[in-house]
Amino acid sequence: MLEVVEENKNVKTVKVSLDHESIDDARNEVYDYISKDIKIKGFRPGMVPRNLINTIIGMDRINDLVKDNVADKAFDVLSEGYLKDENILLPPKVKSVELGGTADVLFEIHFFPKAEIESMKDIKITIPDFGDSDQEVEKSIEELREEKVILIPKAEDQSAQIEDVAEIEYFDLTGKDPEKKTLEIKIGKPEEGSIFSHLIDKKIGDEFDFTSVSENTGNKTSLHVKLNKLYSRKLPDLDDNFAKMIDEKYETFDDLKTALKNEFDKSMDELILSIKRDAILAELAKKTKIDVLDSTIDYFTDYIKDKKREDKVYDDELKNKFHGDEKAYTDSIKSEIIDYLKLEGAIRLIAQEKSINVSDDKVFEEAKNVYKESKISDERLKIMLKKDHTIYSTIKHELLLSKVANELLKDAVITVEEEDEKASIENDESEGEN
Repeated sequence: MLEVVEENKNVKTVKVSLDHESIDDARNEVYDYISKDIKIKGFRPGMVPRNLINTIIGMDRINDLVKDNVADKAFDVLSEGYLKDENILLPPKVKSVELGGTADVLFEIHFFPKAEIESMKDIKITIPDFGDSDQEVEKSIEELREEKVILIPKAEDQSAQIEDVAEIEYFDLTGKDPEKKTLEIKIGKPEEGSIFSHLIDKKIGDEFDFTSVSENTGNKTSLHVKLNKLYSRKLPDLDDNFAKMIDEKYETFDDLKTALKNEFDKSMDELILSIKRDAILAELAKKTKIDVLDSTIDYFTDYIKDKKREDKVYDDELKNKFHGDEKAYTDSIKSEIIDYLKLEGAIRLIAQEKSINVSDDKVFEEAKNVYKESKISDERLKIMLKKDHTIYSTIKHELLLSKVANELLKDAVITVEEEDEKASIENDESEGEN
């Protein structure tokens, strides 16, 4: 039998009552388990008398184990009545177990708190100015030209110049690594301390010593270098042949440019939409209030800490991010939890009010996009989504976030960041770093 005995904000205390037979079953299971596990001379496993078990283990410990077993049975009953509710925030916590004529188990169940949202109409969203797509297309074309560059061997009497490609042979002069190695490099500007200043004007067969100093550690590396091969570089002409060199599907150079522009515009549209969604959801969290018990925040905080310890990241984060300050670490977790509850509460409320939902078909289609590189068959993917609820719920939740964000963006005011505003922000960040 299930009974709600107390309700306070987002927390319910539920009593599960089991008959006396359940207590007897739990006690028998405890004795059977101990009897099989305990080894006493003169008794076969499973045949140790209960009075002897009571003496060795102690009645207090026996009763504690019986209560644990009863709590497990009560949890199974609770699962049927409550735990399919998607509004439950955390695993139910056992408050007490009382054994008498019946077994009464009290569970504390923490639900998502109710949310209240201020008006989201005319929220201002500013997005970056990503510049002219034509310039990005030109950059992409130059990168493709670099990929298709033609290397022309230079004669032995020709010297190395900027933009040439050199194959060098080198070894460590300190003797730490005497093995000779080869490397092909493009010669850049002869800045101080770079190997390029030594390579320029060298000819095939020339040798020299070179010492580099690490900017981070100040460690020196001394190498003996020999120029083995030298090539001049010829970039392909930007014509129809170049387009076909990139892919046979392009008949003309204009076809290539159009495809690159469409690809860039599509990626920018997706990026800008993602930025808009993130921005409007951040504003939604700011505009949301929740009515939540402190005990829920504390329980959630302990739950997160336990998960981090389980994943063996707690100690590293405490040391590296918070310099061992446990209070600061705990406060940070609590702050993240409150932000999460605000956003999640708001999302659930808007989805309910606007009748926004995500069908299983949409989850499956999105899963196909997520796992398309893995080449998983449709049947196998369906089985995976059915078996692994974490994957299913994560994809469904992300789709729901996107739908709610899109709905909110209908009433938002979108502006593009001006160049002078961007420069002002960059200057402020630079001054802050200094």
